Formats: sequence, structure tokens, C-alpha cells
Amino acid sequence: MNSLERYIYNLVRFSPKLKKTIVDLYQLLFSIIPLKKYKSDYKIIVREGYFYGFHDKCPWSADNKYLLAHKFKFDLKMPGSKDKVEIGLFKGNDFTDFESLATTKTWNWQMGAMLQWLGSTNNIIYNDFDGSKHICKIIDIKGNLINTFDCPIAAVNPQGTFALSHSFVRLKKVAPAYGYANGEEISANDNCPADDGVFLLNFVTGESKLLFSLEDITSNMKYNNNSYYYFTHCLFSPDGKRFAFYHRCVNENEQTWTRLFTCNVDGSDLFEFDFSGVVTHLAWQDEDHLLAYGLKKEIGDHYYLLKDRTNEFVIIGEQEFTSDGHPQYSPDRQLIITDTYPDRFRRQYLIRYDLRNEVRENIAILKSPLRFTGDIRCDLHPRWDRKGEYVCFDSAHTGSRSLCTIKLK
Repeated sequence: MNSLERYIYNLVRFSPKLKKTIVDLYQLLFSIIPLKKYKSDYKIIVREGYFYGFHDKCPWSADNKYLLAHKFKFDLKMPGSKDKVEIGLFKGNDFTDFESLATTKTWNWQMGAMLQWLGSTNNIIYNDFDGSKHICKIIDIKGNLINTFDCPIAAVNPQGTFALSHSFVRLKKVAPAYGYANGEEISANDNCPADDGVFLLNFVTGESKLLFSLEDITSNMKYNNNSYYYFTHCLFSPDGKRFAFYHRCVNENEQTWTRLFTCNVDGSDLFEFDFSGVVTHLAWQDEDHLLAYGLKKEIGDHYYLLKDRTNEFVIIGEQEFTSDGHPQYSPDRQLIITDTYPDRFRRQYLIRYDLRNEVRENIAILKSPLRFTGDIRCDLHPRWDRKGEYVCFDSAHTGSRSLCTIKLK
């Protein structure tokens, strides 16, 4: 984002409809300029018809032998309440042999079915729909059902013993790109319910308990009866002792405001970070620090490395990053992989950033077709493998949504 684009963006950033109109027209104008579909010094393996999902999980198994993926039958539309997606894994040389294991009707283009490995095991967990409510299932790598729990997962701790859960029906109402097309809940009609919030699911006992409600978290702010509140983007720390989450509200102008919190796994020791209503994507560096892209008044939009339970921070890559992205730390925590949203030419940048030397490398530049926009957009959402050798990302640069990998070492 250049200085002029940043200036215009800041003028309209809190007017969602106007901002979207300007961005769409701006990109439409520049789309007439012919550009290569991609540019990279690395070999990109493309698997059309597959995707993984969000940037905050690792799709590779603990032994790095398998790569999780969703296989879809259609692309350029939102999933309907009865539309299924296949759950499966890639294996073999360069992860090109796909094996389907199950199907689910509970998924979206941004986060899939919350598909992920359960701790360090070869068991797989994902969300599903039993006809009346959202649930989660655990299967093995042969597709055999191991267990079913009566709530969906939003995040799983690194040990694979606990999960956080919140309402995806609420997301369907105000953030459909992150919600599910099926399911209904009475509490979803309440702007700020006292009986719905973040739940902790114990995989050993099967019990879930409410840690705090939307009303609990909203009570310490000026409550607006016309705003709609919800939780999203839960993420455990590397040691599993704390987790981060977003408390969001959508006002009458359809503008979303975000507060970033962390707390202990039992919901205690709650801490809110100082942001100016805008926080987008985050990644834990270690048990005491997390990286978040957000807006701090009088400072601006940056990647901020935050010290948990304090207002201390350091700006990361101040001269290298001028826009939002989806970061993830390498296994050794010395590198960050991240991306950008499409620029005026619809180019998305896949970026590796060396924290020690403060050096940015554009691993790939990929042009996203104009039709992949809004809730059916295809964000790169880059993810490291377990050894820091491969990067996996979703891309539509070929004209079809695809699961891609690049070997960096």
C-alpha cells in the first residue's frame, strides 16, 4: 500500500460499504493491465480443487508425513446448508496422493471445517452438523470414527486435551465468511446474551463449561443495544496455559470493532490489549508474547509484538510491512511467514521475514482473479510444516482455488 492509497484508506476505513466500493472499482480499473499469473524463484506445487483454511494451524502431521486438506466440488459460491466438503490428507512424494477420509456439511472458505491434528497424535478433529446442532468429530488416519462431542471447536490446545468453542451461528449472521450455513440457536437472536460465550471442552471427560459469556465481557464497556456482539479467533499459547480471543461487535453502520484479550485456560486473569478498535490477525511467538496486526491511535497500523498481560510492545518490520497479513512463526521462531491481500493489480505477496536480520523476502507474487472477492475470496493463509522446510498456502492464481506448497530448503 503506497502513501496515497494509505491516505485514502484511512479516510474511508470506518465506512465499510464505501471502502468496498472504492477497492472494487480501483482493482477493476487496474485489472485490464496484463500481468503474469505468478512470479517465484521457487517451484510451486499446485493441487487444484483443494484448500486447507486458516493460518493459525499446522496442516502437517506431527511426523510431517501427511498434509490435511478439504476437497470441494464447487468454487465460486458460498457453501449452502446441505453442501458437503471432503476431509482428507495428502501423502507420498511432494504430498500429491490424496486420500479422502470423511465428509462434513459444516465448513466455510476461510477456516474450512476447523480441520486439524489432535495434539501430537495421528488423530484428526473437525466440525460437523448432526441435523440440529454443530458438533466435532475425531477420526484416525484411516477415517475410523473415534469420538464425537456435542459442540464445535474453535481452537485446540497443543497437547490435544482441551478445545475452545463458541457460536458459529452468530458468525453466520454478521461474518458469514467465518460461519456455517446450517444450524440455528435461540441465543443468536440476542445481541449480547448471558448464556452464550466461550466454552472449554475437555476431551478426556467430554464435559464443556462456559468460561465467560458475551454479557460478561461486554459489561465493562459502553453497551450499545443496536450493536451485535460475538467471539472469534481463539488461539492457545504454545504451552497451552493461556489463550487469546477477539471480542467483536458490529454496529448499525456494519462496521466491525475488535477487542483483543488473553486469559488463563480456565478463563481467569483476563487481560485486554490497548488497540483502537482494530485488530485483525495474530500468532503466538512464545508463551509470553504474541504478534498481532492492528491499529494503535497516534502510532498507526503495524505488526505489534505484544508482551502478554502488559501494554509493552515492539513494532515488527515497520519499514517492510504497509498492510495487513496472516502471520505464522517458523518452528524455531526465527522467521515469520505471512501474506498480503490483493493490491491494485490483484497481486498477493507470499513473504518470509527474517526476525534476526530484519530482512523481507517475497517468496512468491500471485495474481488472484477478480472474481475471487468478498466472502468467496482466496486468502493465501500461509502455514509452515513441522521442520520449517515447506510452506503450504491456498491460492487462486491458476483460476481455480488450490492448495499449494513450496519447498524452501
